[in-house]
Amino acid sequence: MRWSRRRPTTLITTTLLIAAGMTAPAAAVAPAAPEAPGAPASAGSAGGASATVRLVTGDTVLVSETGDGRQVAQARPGPGREDIAFQVRESDGALTVMPSDAWPLVATGALDPRLFDVSGLIAQGYDAAHSDALPLILARPAGVSARAVDALAELHDDGAPSRDLASVDATSVWIAADELDDFWAELVPSGDRVDAAVAAATPRVWLDGRVSASLDRSTGQINAPAAWSAGLDGSGVTVAVLDTGADAEHPDLEGRISRSANFSSSDGTHDAFGHGTHVAATVAGGGAGSDGARRGVAPEADLIVGKVLGDDGYGSDSSVIAGMEWAVDEGADVVNLSLGDDAGTDGLDPVALSLNELTASSGTLFVVAAGNNGQAGDGSVGSPGSADAALTVGAVDREDALADFSSRGPRPRDGAVKPDVTAPGVGIVAARASGTSMGEPVDALYTGANGTSMATPHVAGAAALLAQANPDWSAERLKDALISTSETIADTRVTEQGGGRIDVGAAVNARVTATGTASLGTFAPDEGEGDGGGAADAEPVTLRWTNDSDEPVTLALDIALATSGGRELPAEAAALDTDTITVAGGATEEVTVRPDPAGVAYGGYYGYVTATGEDGEVVAHTTVSLVVTAPVHRVTPRVIGVDGEPLPWDLPLIWGPEGFATYDTSTSPPTALVPEGVHVFATFAENLDAENLPEYRMAYLPEVNVTEDTEVTLDLSETTPVEVRTPEPAEQRTWLTFGTYREIEGRSWSNSVQYPIGQARLWISPSEQVTRGEFEFTARWQLTAPLVTAEVQGARDLDVDPYYLGQSPLFDARERLAVVDAGPVDEPRFRGARGKLAVLDGDQGSYAELAQAAADAGAAGVVLVAAEGATAWTTWRPAGERFAVPVLRISADEAAALLERAERRTTALTLTTTEESPYLYDLMQVVSGGVPDRVVHTVTERNTARVRATYNDPGAGSGWGTSHHVAWRPYQRVVFVDPPRQMPLGTTRTEYVSSGDTVWQKFAHDAVPWLTDFPIIDFATREAPRTYGSDDSRSERWFGAVTRPSIPRGTATPSVRDGDTLRLAIPGLTDSTAGHWAPGLGSLTLTRDGTEVGAGSGGFADLAVPAGPGDYRLDLATERDPAEWGFGTETHTSWSFRSDTTDEPTPLPLLQVDYAVDADAHNAVRDGRRHTLGLTVRHQEGLAAPRGVRVRVEVSYDEGATFAAATRVRATGGNTFDATIERPSRIRDDAHVTLRVTATDAAGNAVEQVVERAYLHRG
Repeated sequence: MRWSRRRPTTLITTTLLIAAGMTAPAAAVAPAAPEAPGAPASAGSAGGASATVRLVTGDTVLVSETGDGRQVAQARPGPGREDIAFQVRESDGALTVMPSDAWPLVATGALDPRLFDVSGLIAQGYDAAHSDALPLILARPAGVSARAVDALAELHDDGAPSRDLASVDATSVWIAADELDDFWAELVPSGDRVDAAVAAATPRVWLDGRVSASLDRSTGQINAPAAWSAGLDGSGVTVAVLDTGADAEHPDLEGRISRSANFSSSDGTHDAFGHGTHVAATVAGGGAGSDGARRGVAPEADLIVGKVLGDDGYGSDSSVIAGMEWAVDEGADVVNLSLGDDAGTDGLDPVALSLNELTASSGTLFVVAAGNNGQAGDGSVGSPGSADAALTVGAVDREDALADFSSRGPRPRDGAVKPDVTAPGVGIVAARASGTSMGEPVDALYTGANGTSMATPHVAGAAALLAQANPDWSAERLKDALISTSETIADTRVTEQGGGRIDVGAAVNARVTATGTASLGTFAPDEGEGDGGGAADAEPVTLRWTNDSDEPVTLALDIALATSGGRELPAEAAALDTDTITVAGGATEEVTVRPDPAGVAYGGYYGYVTATGEDGEVVAHTTVSLVVTAPVHRVTPRVIGVDGEPLPWDLPLIWGPEGFATYDTSTSPPTALVPEGVHVFATFAENLDAENLPEYRMAYLPEVNVTEDTEVTLDLSETTPVEVRTPEPAEQRTWLTFGTYREIEGRSWSNSVQYPIGQARLWISPSEQVTRGEFEFTARWQLTAPLVTAEVQGARDLDVDPYYLGQSPLFDARERLAVVDAGPVDEPRFRGARGKLAVLDGDQGSYAELAQAAADAGAAGVVLVAAEGATAWTTWRPAGERFAVPVLRISADEAAALLERAERRTTALTLTTTEESPYLYDLMQVVSGGVPDRVVHTVTERNTARVRATYNDPGAGSGWGTSHHVAWRPYQRVVFVDPPRQMPLGTTRTEYVSSGDTVWQKFAHDAVPWLTDFPIIDFATREAPRTYGSDDSRSERWFGAVTRPSIPRGTATPSVRDGDTLRLAIPGLTDSTAGHWAPGLGSLTLTRDGTEVGAGSGGFADLAVPAGPGDYRLDLATERDPAEWGFGTETHTSWSFRSDTTDEPTPLPLLQVDYAVDADAHNAVRDGRRHTLGLTVRHQEGLAAPRGVRVRVEVSYDEGATFAAATRVRATGGNTFDATIERPSRIRDDAHVTLRVTATDAAGNAVEQVVERAYLHRG
C-alpha cells in the first residue's frame, strides 16, 4: 500500500574541508584565536575526525569522517530558525551548506560564498575546536547606510581587535559564536523577503579569510650583480616586508630595520616562525653572517617590517590590509607580500581591492607571491596575487624551470595573465631566525627553503634597485620595466611565467622598456550588435615603448598569441597598426593593437608583442592576452508559485559549465549572464497544504540549453507528488531528505536538501530525459509503523492525525477515550474531563504543568491544538522525563471539526499506539535520467534486501538506543545525515533496505544522547560500508556479547609497524558480529624489553619506537560507566609480540580473540548450570593464521574477585575452541560472568584479555 496513515500521503526526505608553502595571512587576534587546523587523520585516529562549524546565520553544521574517505554532515538550525531548510552542495569536490534564507544574498553578491564553504572554514581553522568566533569584514557599498554597518559592528566581541580598513571602506570584526544568531537577525530582519530594495540596503559581508606565508646563487640568477656593478644597492628606497616579523638581531638584519609594527595575533614583531626573517634578508639582508656571500638583492634599502602573520605562520585578510595601509603611510616605495590564500581567486576580494586602491592612491608597488598551489593546475593564483595592480611572482628552479608548486594562471574571472613574472624559489638559502627551524637549516644562521615566498623578495629587491636608479618612476613604470625586460623561458606557458624570469641587470641597464602586460579583452561572440562583452565591442589597446637613452632606437614589432594547446590566433584578430617604430631619445611611442575576435574559436590566447632592435635581439616584450569565451546570454528566470501566481524576486539556482551563476540586481526582475550551453535551474518552496501538513516543492529543470537571451519559467504549481508505497502502513518520524545530481561534460553538482519536519510532503516538477550527461533525483525514506493513529467513533470521514509531544508518555496499544472541550490553553477547564481526553485550544505554556493539572483532575490525557495555519507535527522522544499524562497535538482544522461534533453528541477517539515498530523501510528512492509525471516507489522483493536486525540491550539506561543508516550514492563523498532514529533495545525487527548501488553504513548507539538531533557517528558502533542485493536476506546483531577491544575483521586500518613507528588502530569496543566496532575510551601503554616507550588514550595512537628488534608488551585498558552499559564494564588486554624495523607498513602480530556465546537479546545465557563459550584465535588481516595456538579460559562469577578454570577447553579445528563454562553451585541467582582468556602461538605471540561482566548467566 502507499505510505499513509490512512489517506494518500507523500513524504519529503531531506538530504542534506606559507607562500614558502603559501598560506593565508595570520589570524587576527580573537577571543580565542583560531589554531592551525589539524592534520588529516592517520591510522592512529579513531576512524575519522569530526568538526563543528557555526555559520554566520547562527546555524551549526557538524561534519564527520566515516574513516573510508566519505563524510556525513548535519545542520542544526539556530534559535528561532527551526523551520529553515538546508542545502548541501557538493560541486567538483567542494562542500557548501546553504540555509534557505541565505541564498538570495549570496546570489546577489551581498554575502561572501566562503561563509558557507564548510570545508574551507574547517581548513582555515574557523571550526568550534579552533575558534570561538567568526572573523568578518563589513563593507558599505553605495546605497547602504552607515547605521546598518554600525549596528552590525556593535556586535563585535570586545575581547578582539576591530580594524577600520579605509582602503576598502570596511571594518573588520569578530562575532562570537553565540552572537551569530543576533548578527544574522540584524543583517536580515525577521520576515524580510529579499528583494531589490533589501539587497541594495544590505551591507557587504566577507569572511575575514585566513592567509599564510606562501640565496647565495639566486641573486646571480636574476643578474643582480650587474645592477650592483652599476652602483645600485637600494639606498634611499623604503621596502616594507609584511610577514611573520623579523629577527632584528640576526647579523644580516642587525641595524637594517628602521621601523616595525605588529598586526598579527601574536605578541611583538620578533619572528618566532622564521619565514619573515628569511624573506627580509633576501630583500635587503647585509650578509654579515656569511661575509657578504648571502647578502640580499638590495642590501642598503631602508627596511621596515610589518608583522601580519602570527607565530604559527597564519594571519587574516584584515591583518594584511591593515599592514598594507601602514606600509603606505610609512612611505614604503615597495611592499613585499610573500603570503596569500591557497585557492585561485578572481581579484575582487577585499585584500585585492585594497591593494589596487593603495597602489592608485600612493604609487607604492606591491610585489606578491603567486602561491604554492601549482598542483591544482590552471587558475590557482591566490589573493592578493590576483589583484590587477600586484606584481605577481611565480617560482623557478636554478635551471629556470617552473617549480611544480608554483601557482598558475590565468585568473578565473577574466582569463588575465597571472603571475606577471617568475624568480628563483627553489633551494633559496637566507637568514634563519633564532630559535626557528623553518625549511632545511644549513647552520645556526641560515636555512634553505622553497616557495613563491622565496621568489617574491628577489623581485621586491630588484624593484628597489630599479627605484633607486629611477626615483621618479611610478609603481606602474617599475612594474612595466621588470616585466618587459624579463627573460622569457622556452617551453613554459605564458600563463605560468607571465613575462618570464626577471633580469634586474637588464631592467636597470635597458635603453627601452615597454608596457608590461596588456589584456586585449575578454569577449563573447556577438550575434549582431554589440552588447557590452562581444566582438562588436572590442576596443583598441595602446602599448607604449619608452627610450631612456639619448639616441633614437628603431624597433621591429611582432605579435603572436596562441592557446595552451598551440592553436594560433589569426593575425587579423590582433593587428598592430604598424610593425616598425622609431623611438627618439628620452621619448615614448605608442602603438595601437586592434582586437577583432569575430569568428575566433573559443579559448584563451596568450603570447607576446616583441620589439626587436636592429641587431636582431629582442629589446623588450609585452605580455598579451585575448580571451574568447563561450557565447554569453542573459536569462530571466520567472518562478510561478503553488497558487499559480508569479513569485517576484525568487532567485533560482543556476548551475552550468562555469559553476553557479550570480544575479544582476540592477535589472527588474533580476537576471543572470550565463555562458551558452546546458544549465540546471532549480527553486524550492515550502508551505502548508490544505490539510495543514507541511509540503516542500521543487521545480527543477535538469537540462536547459541556453542559446540566446531567454526567459526560463519554473512552475511550482506543476509539480507532482513523490510517493512511496509499502506493504505495511508506515510513516517518517525523522527529518526529511532529498537531492539531485547532475553531471555535464565532466563537471558535477550534487545538491541535497534537509528539512526538519518528517511529515512534510514532497513534490517535484516532471522533466524530459536528459540528453547530455547524467541526472538523478533521490529521496531518502526511513519509515516505521505509525506511532499513533486515531479514529473518530462513528465518523470515518473525519480525519484526525495526532502527534505525541516529545516528553509524552504513551497510551496503551489501543484505547478508546471520550473527547471533552477543556477551553483555552491559558485558562483550562478540566472539570468533567475525568477519564477523558481534554482538548485545549492552543499549544503555548508549560506542557508539563498542563499535563499535571489534567492528571490532578483525573483526565486520561491532553490534546493541544496547533495555531491556525501551523503544522501539528512534532517528534516524540522515548527517553527523558515524562509528563504526568499523555499529551498529543492536532491541527486547528481537525480540532474544530472534532469539537463541533463533540458539542452535538458524545464523541470518542480510538487511539492505536505502536511504540515498537516490528519493521523499518530503509529506502533510497532513485529516479534517473528525468522525472516522470508520477514519481512512485513501490517496495517489492525486487528492489529491497531483508535484514533481521537485533539490537541487544546492554543492561543499563533507558532501554532505547539510536542509530543512523547513512546512504551514499556512488557520486557522493558527503551526505546529510538525519537526526539519529530511535529503536527499542532487546528487540528484533525486520529492516527492508534498498538494494542496488547505494552504499550503506550503519551506526548504532546504546543510548539516546542528550542532543537528540545531533549525529552519534563519532562514538557509535559501526559496520563497514556495503551495498545490498535484492536477494540478500541476512541477520545481524548489535551490542552482542562479548564486547571487548579487538581489531575487527575487515578493518581498513590495521595496526602496523611503519619503519620505527607503531601505528595502532585498536577499537575499544567490538561486539559479537565481525566488523562491528566503536572507538571506546581507555588508556594504552607500550613497553619494549621491559621499558616503557609510549602511551596514549584509547587504542588509536602513533607511537615512535627504537630502531631494531625488540620484545614488546602492549596494554590496553577500557572502562564504561555501569549506569550506561551493563556489560564489558572494564577490560584489560595485554599483547606480547616481537617486532623489528620495517621497510613498509607491516601488520603487527597481535593475537585477537573472538567469542561466541548463545546469549539472548539481553546478553543473557539461559542454559542452566552449564553452557558453551566458543573462541577463535586469529591474527589481524594481512598475516597468515597463527600456528600452534593454545588457549586457557578462566571465569569468575563474583565480579573478578576469584577465577576458576573452565571445566573443559576443546579444540575444534582452525584455531577455534569450545570452552565449557559451569556456574558454581553456590550461585543460584542471575550472575554476571567475567572472563580471563590467555592465548599463545608457536611464534611466541601472546594475548591475555580480562572482560568484566562479559554476559549474564540466568539463574
